[in-house]
Amino acid sequence: MDFKNDKEKLSELANLMNEQSETPIPVVTDDLLYIFDAVLEPEEVDFLLKMGGGNITLLQIESKMNLPKSEFDRIFDNLLDKGHITQLESEEGKDEAIYHLMTIFPGWFELYLMRGAETPDRKAFAERLSKYYSMAADFDPEIINAILHQVGPQRSIAVANPPKSRLINIGEAIQPQVSEVFPPHSVVEIFDRLDENEVITLGHCFCRHQRKLVGDPCRVGLPEESCIAIGPAAEHLLTRNFARQITKKEVFEFIREVEEKGVVHQVGRVLPLKDLKAKYDVDIICNCCWDCCGVIGNYNRGNIPFVLKSYYIAEIPDQDLCNGCGTCEEFCPVQAISLNGEGKAEINPDMCCGCGMCAIHCTEEAIHLKPLEREVFLPMLPKSECRITK
Repeated sequence: MDFKNDKEKLSELANLMNEQSETPIPVVTDDLLYIFDAVLEPEEVDFLLKMGGGNITLLQIESKMNLPKSEFDRIFDNLLDKGHITQLESEEGKDEAIYHLMTIFPGWFELYLMRGAETPDRKAFAERLSKYYSMAADFDPEIINAILHQVGPQRSIAVANPPKSRLINIGEAIQPQVSEVFPPHSVVEIFDRLDENEVITLGHCFCRHQRKLVGDPCRVGLPEESCIAIGPAAEHLLTRNFARQITKKEVFEFIREVEEKGVVHQVGRVLPLKDLKAKYDVDIICNCCWDCCGVIGNYNRGNIPFVLKSYYIAEIPDQDLCNGCGTCEEFCPVQAISLNGEGKAEINPDMCCGCGMCAIHCTEEAIHLKPLEREVFLPMLPKSECRITK
């Protein structure tokens, strides 16, 4: 690998960005630094290192640089547009904007491709990122499994709607369950609770655009614009032209449209900064597929294990209701469903990620979702079992 930047400085920057994150990348490798190298110029690396981490004002950043104003503005704006620096809300009682060095992933990776641009540097970024994803094949799978199991999930899975209550006659009295409401569990609930004046944006899916840039477009046929943000995070994306504004009505129409194609709703934070007091626990809703998604798609390619937080598990209480059409098997993103010798669907509970796609697409309503909060961890697939071989 030929680097245009000083590799030691790139390593220092990667570690600094990791320090800002709630979920840092566990190992900084040359392949990761090579992705940085595709995007950043030496002057930008020096700028970011001098800026440092934590909340900082524009005047404080300027005081750390020995640059003419025109030069400072040019580099600073470029780094804002590339997603390496993010603008936060002003501190209470103050008018001055706050800036922060961004995390690597989630964070800068998503922002850099969210506009949907197809420039040479973004293509180089996408190509080097693919190599970075596949580098795990060079390591002992047990090591990769152990590392990512320890890191834990960076996103949670949400369903479109909570499952409907069902009356089951069991012939005896039981204690009622304690009711708890977790807005991140339901995409519809997230938007139902939003104030009508809250900002909502729609931007390009980083993962889907990355696959397109390397000549491997979405096999599921989902739209590239599919990442929905809300609140202050959405305002930042709108200000920097990372995404466009949409209405609540458009959100619900979009959710219905993409669910027909089999999306998995992943929710999390646009700005996963460890010292950020976010307005919402969830401010990004990614509408993912089994092909392009950095988590699910790379699991299906045998590159990484599957690690996500889930709140439901699918089950088939009465197999007689199953007509053996195989639709649920087709829509399961992790191949947790198969038809048995009698032509009936069976769900492997140890593999089910609780996304709800099987239940949504079951024409006989044979599949139910049962609340069950857990972390789903599926070890790396051997190449012979991968859903995607390209």
